[in-house]
Amino acid sequence: MTHPYEKYENTEQWKKVNQVIAELVENQDIEELTKREYIVGYICKKLAETEETK
Repeated sequence: MTHPYEKYENTEQWKKVNQVIAELVENQDIEELTKREYIVGYICKKLAETEETK
């Protein structure tokens, strides 16, 4: 399925963020109301923007 964050999908950052989200869901610390790829992608995008401004 396509989404606006595909360019981040095969990165280490994506893998790490996805793992953290998975742990939070598994521990019932958060509930996902949005598809995972949109959550992970948005976080990766924001982290990339932060890196660009340094």
